[in-house]
Amino acid sequence: MEIIRVQSPEGVKRITATKRETVATFLKKVAKEFGFRNNGFSVYTNRNRTGEITASQNKSLNLLKIKHGDMLFLYPSSPAGSSSETMDTSVSQGLRPVGAPQVVEDEIDQYLIKQDGKIYRNRDQQL
Repeated sequence: MEIIRVQSPEGVKRITATKRETVATFLKKVAKEFGFRNNGFSVYTNRNRTGEITASQNKSLNLLKIKHGDMLFLYPSSPAGSSSETMDTSVSQGLRPVGAPQVVEDEIDQYLIKQDGKIYRNRDQQL
């Protein structure tokens, strides 16, 4: 029995596997552990999303040189991210008050917003 760690945005989970286990069955275990129903994720050997592990019935974990204690990196696919973005926009729209009063800025704020923010000074002869 080997324990392979899989890191995702939700945290790290340990998946038990054997050396002769196929990549496809290992990825099914990962999907079950993280709660994915379909192929809504990708697993990589490196944190910078290189070395993607694709589901294959012919390749074993031993063939891919994945051994006990290795860390793999799981990233959800873009459709999951887009649904969370739509959820975030609906929440932000719900927080906006309908009858918010109009805020009037002070004169100094209106003057400073028109400035470029630089401090102008003459050149120092010693520098």
